[in-house]
Amino acid sequence: MEESVTLPLEAPNPVSLKQDLMTGTKHILTPALVGAAVGSGWQVYGIPAFESVFTPNPPQFALLVVLALTPLMYRILVHTSFERCLEYTFGFAVLALPLCIVWLSGWGALFCGMYAILLAWGSLSMIWGRKQLPPFSYGIWHAMGIDLGAFAGAVAVYNTIS
Repeated sequence: MEESVTLPLEAPNPVSLKQDLMTGTKHILTPALVGAAVGSGWQVYGIPAFESVFTPNPPQFALLVVLALTPLMYRILVHTSFERCLEYTFGFAVLALPLCIVWLSGWGALFCGMYAILLAWGSLSMIWGRKQLPPFSYGIWHAMGIDLGAFAGAVAVYNTIS
């Protein structure tokens, strides 16, 4: 009769509730709130002031503004030094710039720019929430949060002021 060999298994490192809340605040809630603030502000003050068909919609505006502010977002949300800030900026731009183009497509943008991103963002938030990621991945994750927050903020403000 064969002897069974058991391999020692390492127990996963437990994540405390405090670490979960910090991760949720830094990488899920903050990008969504920043997007909501920029998108709703643009909905209230920017769009009525310009009244042009070439005016970017709130998600486009929020993505472009935050793209310009990615060094600040990286410094606050991801790391305390600027060593890998360019990597974060590239990660943000890889998703933000195509999303700006998607939002030009009209009703198709609601599926690609909002619904599909919502599903991906929710999935990634559950999968990536307990991992240490490279800055490129954080940039992609934050771009999704900015996009969804800007859309939700603009819709909420539009319904409030209309």
